[in-house]
Amino acid sequence: MKILIASWGNFENWREVKYRFGNETSVGPSTLPILQKAIKPDWTVIVLPETLGKDFSSLEALRKDVTGRVQTFLERIGAGREVDLLLVPAIGKFEHGTFEGNAMDVYYQALHGLSQVIPVKGKLEVHFDITHGLNYITFLVHRALRELLGIRALVDETYFKAYNSDPFVPKLSSELGINVIEDVKVEPHPLTEGLPALNEYLVPYFIEKNALGELKRELKAFELIKSEKRKLEAWIGSVVFGLPLLFAENFPEIKPIEEAVDELMKAWESYVDVSNKSVRRKLAFGRGFGVLVKLAFQAKVLRKFKLDLPPSLDDLYRVSGGVFRDANRERANVELGKIEEKAIAHALTKRFPDWTPLRDFLDFEKANVTIVPRNFLAHAGLEANATEVGMEGWNVKDAWRETRKHTFLRYSPKAKRRVEEITARALGGV
Repeated sequence: MKILIASWGNFENWREVKYRFGNETSVGPSTLPILQKAIKPDWTVIVLPETLGKDFSSLEALRKDVTGRVQTFLERIGAGREVDLLLVPAIGKFEHGTFEGNAMDVYYQALHGLSQVIPVKGKLEVHFDITHGLNYITFLVHRALRELLGIRALVDETYFKAYNSDPFVPKLSSELGINVIEDVKVEPHPLTEGLPALNEYLVPYFIEKNALGELKRELKAFELIKSEKRKLEAWIGSVVFGLPLLFAENFPEIKPIEEAVDELMKAWESYVDVSNKSVRRKLAFGRGFGVLVKLAFQAKVLRKFKLDLPPSLDDLYRVSGGVFRDANRERANVELGKIEEKAIAHALTKRFPDWTPLRDFLDFEKANVTIVPRNFLAHAGLEANATEVGMEGWNVKDAWRETRKHTFLRYSPKAKRRVEEITARALGGV
């Protein structure tokens, strides 16, 4: 699939120019038609600043004003119907109005908006045109894009190209070439941040802190963060450190996270004052909002690896091979291999032990009974005191091929909290 994303400024001020891209040429006020013709994207997303709005009767009216005018412009240049518009809360003073707030909100809303339109499955090419973009907006959109694409590259091939035209010089520019300024295969990069303190999701900007405190008590999002913080951080860490069993047991429910993000977004919007030629955003998004957005996106990307519990060795090998990379994959496979080897020996003698501590299953007679963080991480989370192994009986015909499917792992209920705490703390040191 191909997606074309363009960062735009004030499109109504653009002049007719002749553009060239490869063997294609086009005359018009925008690079969009020629890029669509050459790239043939399945979908196009245009990022626009809310500062283009001129109807200050409400936030909704302001946004409708921008989208209505840009739709007219898109029809004029023949951009097609497969186009999404993403408005971001830019700032600045202009002849038609003043827009106040935190510039970083552009990044957070771009992150959220792009996470809704970037497909999480299959090979993907993302083409990013910065020709018409505005300085910090384009920079922050690029950052959001690359972070999301790094997450989806955990599973599927993802490619990124960026474009910019030659500079326009009045009376001298007869034709502008469109240049490729970045062309890469995106490297996998999972989410590596934990969930921060509660004061880092919505941040006071033009309001007193005590007003925000009352808001926090009303939002369900903060209840989710408080109750699930350790479990969610453990899952994030399971991807970072290559811990297949913890990945399986702590795989998050996506819907509650998305609902928390939506609630925070609505709360932020409720503190946007729109009046005569003025927009004042009283709250700002904090780092935690971005973590939640990326967490939900990563869970969707990796959803095909969500397992029924308890997972079999076969399941965990699939997680290791499909999610982890390099040393993490090798470490996990080695530890799973040790358990499999012992399970095969049991199967060959028709012995199928019920849930047993891993230290006993592997005959570790002198094993240290303390769960040591270093050992836990070094053994891909399959620590001898924390992990339990169970085998189901079956009519063994080929133990070497069949045992993986009949051997199951779980964390001891008594050790689970300790396992999560170790991983969450290690994540803080990434």
